[in-house]
Amino acid sequence: MSEERATNAETLLASYFAQYEPAKAEFGKALRAKLRDRLPGLFEVVYVYATQNALVISYSPTENGYEGLCSIGLYPRSVKLFFGQGALLSKSDPDKLLQGRGKTVRHVVLNSLADFDRAEIRALMAAAVKLAKVRLDATARGSVIIKAEAQKRRAAKKAARPASTGRTAKARR
Repeated sequence: MSEERATNAETLLASYFAQYEPAKAEFGKALRAKLRDRLPGLFEVVYVYATQNALVISYSPTENGYEGLCSIGLYPRSVKLFFGQGALLSKSDPDKLLQGRGKTVRHVVLNSLADFDRAEIRALMAAAVKLAKVRLDATARGSVIIKAEAQKRRAAKKAARPASTGRTAKARR
């Protein structure tokens, strides 16, 4: 990635963090720094979910966020650490920290940065890396990929389409 694109991605990401109250934004930035240290070389794939007022950063070995080992989600009232294969990780969760009932994803609510440093969370992170069969390289530097703008374009395109009534010409007769 060119230096200019990297700077633009960081600037956009900073603008997304700025939409949250200062304490929440600082928590999110500090958590991001810890995840970058713990998962070196992975892509940070950034999404903005306007309907939920959520900023999600997925840590993925590819440019696809859905292939991420884990993600952080900033919401107005909470911060969550998502595990992409959380359902499988439930077996490695003796303390039953993982929440959610989806087919694959589970999450842990983080109330402070100290929560992220707990031994149980470190164990879940290690299990997620092992499950994903990803080799982390401490010398590698991952890049930031902003998917939020593509999300906006898709939403605008979808909104511009005429609404379908779901009825065929035969049904209208």
